[in-house]
Amino acid sequence: MKPSPVVLCDEPRAFAADEIFFSTTDGRGVITSGNEVFVRISGYDTGELLGRAHNIIRHPDMPRAAFRLVWGYLRAGKPVAALVKNRAKDGRHYWVVALIVPTADGAFLSVRFKPTGPLRAVAAELYAQMLAEERRVRAAGAGEDAAMDAGERVLLAGLRAAGYADYDTFMRVMLCEELKSRDATLAVEGRTILRPLPDTAESTPRRPALAARLAALYGEGSRAYGHLNQLFHRLDDFVALHHALEKKSAFVNNLTGELRLAAMNVALASSRLGSEGLGLGVISQYMGGASGEIAGAVHQLVGGIATVSARLRAVIFNLAAARLQIEMVMAFMHELLTAADTGDAGPSRHQLIHTLHTAFNSTLSRASHALHELESNTHGLNATSHSLGRQMIGLQVAQLGGRVESARLVRQDGFEAVFANIRRQIDSTHQELGELSDALDQLESLAEETPDIAREIETAASRMEAGIGALATA
Repeated sequence: MKPSPVVLCDEPRAFAADEIFFSTTDGRGVITSGNEVFVRISGYDTGELLGRAHNIIRHPDMPRAAFRLVWGYLRAGKPVAALVKNRAKDGRHYWVVALIVPTADGAFLSVRFKPTGPLRAVAAELYAQMLAEERRVRAAGAGEDAAMDAGERVLLAGLRAAGYADYDTFMRVMLCEELKSRDATLAVEGRTILRPLPDTAESTPRRPALAARLAALYGEGSRAYGHLNQLFHRLDDFVALHHALEKKSAFVNNLTGELRLAAMNVALASSRLGSEGLGLGVISQYMGGASGEIAGAVHQLVGGIATVSARLRAVIFNLAAARLQIEMVMAFMHELLTAADTGDAGPSRHQLIHTLHTAFNSTLSRASHALHELESNTHGLNATSHSLGRQMIGLQVAQLGGRVESARLVRQDGFEAVFANIRRQIDSTHQELGELSDALDQLESLAEETPDIAREIETAASRMEAGIGALATA
């Protein structure tokens, strides 16, 4: 039976910052499960949700291009985070931060929480612009793909204007900032995500063995969450170092062209002097050769920075995502233990905990892998930076020789200014490389500390996995 159309109501559907919820869908986006919080906030009964396409809660203020972007990530096997405006059954709206990941069986898991930071307003404005552009293109007679292409162009242009290079950059920042904003909100409200458990004997008298195992799992999860929070609270350090590396990469990348131009200017000026400029010609040849060697070192350094930056991006996003996912595991177990009765918490409930935990484990594995690679990549990058520094010393010697040689000339032809500019470039490069070395030392130290914490999390997660396997027999 087709449901009655939903009448929109321009009012928010209230829910608390500590309420997180999930839903699973098959590969086509049809809802296969969800927790009690999802059911309650959506306003639908469980029976109205199961077997329906997830767009049953889609709000008409959401542009289609935003969902196409999300599906692009998922079909490529990648996790994606987004700010989404949803519609409840009563027509009211509710915003969520959604983290959606593909699962091993070709399905999808979406974990959501309430946004409390300033980026929701940014997203709302962009979505309104995208929606208007999509409607304009459709009204002009273009097809749906063209409309979504236009909407996506508006999104990317808006993100760049707001200081984000692309959607990848935006979603990493958004997920981390929203989690931190939510933490601050909960601290003010005196609430936490992890709540104390009730007396399991009183709350679940019909299934005491299941309740006891869920309580034990909750304890292991609390340990994993505590260790993960240690890493999460270092994210600002990782983010700051990532920004520092990006700035150094931009400077170093411009260095090659500037040094080659300086060498060329010296060569041209010395050639105009004839025999009087032979000494400077030799120096310009050396500078040209040196700038070529420096170009190779710069290319290697920029490539190394790009590799380390990619590892940092993976660490930042996956640590934030893993923290949210372990919170969802914990919240769902708490929900089961505080329900009126867990008599229905049979294999289906066990399977849902397993699905949530498997997603967390997969994300944690990606974060741990990136942390281990970061340690070795950072060490190699520091060596490349020091090598470039040594090459710049050779160029500095040539610059000094050039200044001495040009001082002997009757016709200066602006050599003093040329060599003074080269010296400024060399001094700036030494300063930038020194700052880069400091940043890499900090990053290396940070990367050496974190794998031990990651191993503690992995140990607790492994115990949880064993406990989840035992739930089926409880």
